[in-house]
Amino acid sequence: MKKTLIVALVSIILLGACSSAPANKTQYYLLNSPTTTSAVNTDNILNKNSQHLGITLLELPDYLRQPSLVLQLSSHQLHYSHFHMWAEPLQNSFTQALAQDLNNIDSHFHYIVTPEKNEITAATAVVINITAFHATHQSQALLSGTYWLQGKDGGSPEQEHNFTLTVALNKNGYEHAVEQMRKVITSLAQQITHSLVVE
Repeated sequence: MKKTLIVALVSIILLGACSSAPANKTQYYLLNSPTTTSAVNTDNILNKNSQHLGITLLELPDYLRQPSLVLQLSSHQLHYSHFHMWAEPLQNSFTQALAQDLNNIDSHFHYIVTPEKNEITAATAVVINITAFHATHQSQALLSGTYWLQGKDGGSPEQEHNFTLTVALNKNGYEHAVEQMRKVITSLAQQITHSLVVE
């Protein structure tokens, strides 16, 4: 009887240890990876005739002004991950990524990050208003909003350009989602460059 009780207790302890889930560890993600980032095109920096353009990101939507990665679960439902976080403020990393892509794509201008609209140091700046930037239930990385060219004097902006850009998510996991979110920023840089050439 005593031996049976001991075996039963050991079995219960072992079953409990196997069934308990390991503690989740928080994972942190960089939008700009220092190991995969391509070298910045310095032609436009060295060209003294190139015009400087600022990159100014207006405040992000409220749902993005926190460190958790966001996943859209349905048309009207968002999920905030408790264990997958941005390693740095999204507003800063977004503008750095966009400026890097613009400098790599376009040698006619040298793009510099301007933290706030009222601190524009270049003669003109590309001002961006983001309305959505997250992974979706439709297996896409989504980026939408508007941008326009703003003079240093703060006068009325030139033509606004609306954008809704997506890149497919081909794998599961937050790491892949962040990689695709980085690619959708490159798509925005390509659109901005094209619109500046047309204007």
